[in-house]
Amino acid sequence: MKNMKQEVVTAPGKIEFRDIPIPELEENDILIKIMRIGVCGSDIHVYHGKHPYTDYPITQGHEVSGKIEKIGS
Repeated sequence: MKNMKQEVVTAPGKIEFRDIPIPELEENDILIKIMRIGVCGSDIHVYHGKHPYTDYPITQGHEVSGKIEKIGS
């Protein structure tokens, strides 16, 4: 099985990059290859431990663009 990279903030000020398995797709899923990602203000607050609604570890990145790699059947 192929792997993909995952960015995880494990604690304030600490980022890890992990190799994780590419998930199996179900009927209504799509797999998107991320081409670009934006860093917004909430990402910065999470990184510095100043976001009030954050539990660690957390994977950041909700402002992305990419291309569809696979569609679930």
